[in-house]
Amino acid sequence: MIALKLARVFASLVTVGLCATVLAALLPIWPLELFVHFRVQFIVLGLLAIAGTFALRHRGYFDAAMIATLIHAYSLLPAAPQVSGPTQGTPVRVLVLNVLTKSSSFKAVAQLIVESRPDVIGLVEVDQRWLDALAPVLTDYTGRIEAPRSDNFGLALFARGTVTGEIEYFNSIRPSIVADVAIGSASLSVILIHPLPPISSSASAALYAELDTIGVRARSLDNALVMGDFNTTPWSRPYRRLLAFSGLCDSRDGFGLQSTFPSSPWFLRVPIDHLLHGCTIGVTERRVERDVGSDHLPIVVDLVVP
Repeated sequence: MIALKLARVFASLVTVGLCATVLAALLPIWPLELFVHFRVQFIVLGLLAIAGTFALRHRGYFDAAMIATLIHAYSLLPAAPQVSGPTQGTPVRVLVLNVLTKSSSFKAVAQLIVESRPDVIGLVEVDQRWLDALAPVLTDYTGRIEAPRSDNFGLALFARGTVTGEIEYFNSIRPSIVADVAIGSASLSVILIHPLPPISSSASAALYAELDTIGVRARSLDNALVMGDFNTTPWSRPYRRLLAFSGLCDSRDGFGLQSTFPSSPWFLRVPIDHLLHGCTIGVTERRVERDVGSDHLPIVVDLVVP
């Protein structure tokens, strides 16, 4: 009897906590808005709460757990299968990876580049040490813009074609790369970004401001790609504002969650590494690659550029 009472109390507390996460995620206030990033984990917790309250015949809490879980699940609908885009045009493969500045897994990243054979590479958190180490496998990438830094905000863009562009600052002191990239007959306008993570109220405001500005800029570009470590999930307000301002499509759509950070432990992983594209560009494949020694997992996206 005591065990049953304890089980009911535990199930009740889990359900109350689950409902609290729903309310917290609805409030655009830091740090409460951080709860929005872990909706997948809350769905798993909700399923456990539903099973527990059902088994214990805890009707009111069962209903609450069901409603809270459905609310969290609703936010994942954009990741459901959708109609694919154009399939006629020039195929372009893109690799995006936050290498983790302090990491020394040069061989693992180099091997990934060799095996995946991307046409365009966007690297985040590169310093000069990383560029020197990867130089042997990047000799075929004649188009490039490199902006190494030692503060975790270095960037580098490489392409098997021509790259013309510059470093720009979008309402931020952190750099972005904006470039016109030509791969065969395909022309792309690429923005490689790495905004500040929302680790404080001011950092969260900076993330909003930077992504809003990037969205406005991307809307003016033809065949635009915005890619990199966005430090925000697809169901967050900054991300949805970016989609609205830019008019771009999410390459994740139709390919599931595609979670990339942290590489370990896996059960905390969320998707914060992204590639947005002009909606006339097709996506034939998108995958999360293996762990290469960073705290982020790489993404590889196969595009068809009309």
